[in-house]
Amino acid sequence: MKTQKGFTLIELIIVIVVLGILAVTAAPQFFNFSTDARESTLNGLKGSMNGAADLVYGKAAIQGVEGDADDGATPTADYVSVDGIDVVYGYPAATAAGITAALNITVTDWDIAYTDSADIGNTANVVRFAPAGTTPSATLDVADHTTITECYVEYTDVTSAGSRPTITIETTGC
Repeated sequence: MKTQKGFTLIELIIVIVVLGILAVTAAPQFFNFSTDARESTLNGLKGSMNGAADLVYGKAAIQGVEGDADDGATPTADYVSVDGIDVVYGYPAATAAGITAALNITVTDWDIAYTDSADIGNTANVVRFAPAGTTPSATLDVADHTTITECYVEYTDVTSAGSRPTITIETTGC
């Protein structure tokens, strides 16, 4: 009687084919680093926005301009400037001279779109930041934040004294 040692060629081929099928179906789940990187970038920007907003609010409180948009009683059509940063109720405004200036970020790294409300202090302006290149179908418009619809951080102005700005993340499409 002859004893067999090792695998036959057909057994080896079957194992290789099964491993190939598993690799093709499972590998993309393990190697989707770009989505994770974009989501982490958005979370980092959200944290930076919270920190910048708190720092600017502290500076505004020291200067005594953390009340309404002007004199602590009635909002006006103008922003108050704290160290060159436009503020509303002491927090950075959702403008290029507001939160974007407070963050001190490179605007070429981000697609940025703003709303433009003249009713400062009563109607919240909104700014959205998306990592550059993640919204290729969006037509970015300085006056319309809705042109960025996926993979963004949204900063919304405060509309009353004592409130904090709202900062949210949308990870769909990252």
